[in-house]
Amino acid sequence: MDVKILYELKQGNESAFETIFKKYNAKIYHFAVDTLYNKNLAEDITQNVFLSVWEHRSDIIPEKNFQAYLYTIAKNLVFRETEKMILAFRYEDHIHKSSLGKIDLSTEEKIISDSLEEMLFLLIDRLPTARKEIFLLYLKEGLNNKEIAQKLSISEKNVGMQIRRSLDYIRKYLKDYITFLFF
Repeated sequence: MDVKILYELKQGNESAFETIFKKYNAKIYHFAVDTLYNKNLAEDITQNVFLSVWEHRSDIIPEKNFQAYLYTIAKNLVFRETEKMILAFRYEDHIHKSSLGKIDLSTEEKIISDSLEEMLFLLIDRLPTARKEIFLLYLKEGLNNKEIAQKLSISEKNVGMQIRRSLDYIRKYLKDYITFLFF
């Protein structure tokens, strides 16, 4: 990236921002869609990356690797979105368990729900042993990265990487399985 354009962006030049947006928009979008397997979320994340760039333009250091800066923002947004998905799963699981017997699901809904849950746990079971242990502490026990790292005497960065790899693997196969179930 031309350092001059980054200096112009830093000064609030909208034309410089447009140039940067045009150059990196597709790359950031593809990163997000390849990670989340969801086009709508990928679009939102891409927009939020560039919104963040504009809002924090005065913090940009033009001599540093700008592409790495963009991908760091995107990675953090993807991670937050993934955490939201996990929390939603936990919430739905809690509601399902606490209301078991209170809600009368149709036979079809029950079969689909049971099938998805079975596939999820089958995929978790296929994870490498250490990754599976980390992921189950995260998913079932609700521990955060720091707590898992302390419990297993490993780095937080390693925990985060293992959780992300687990989610990527599960998302990939569940996407295909859901497509199979409904189409």
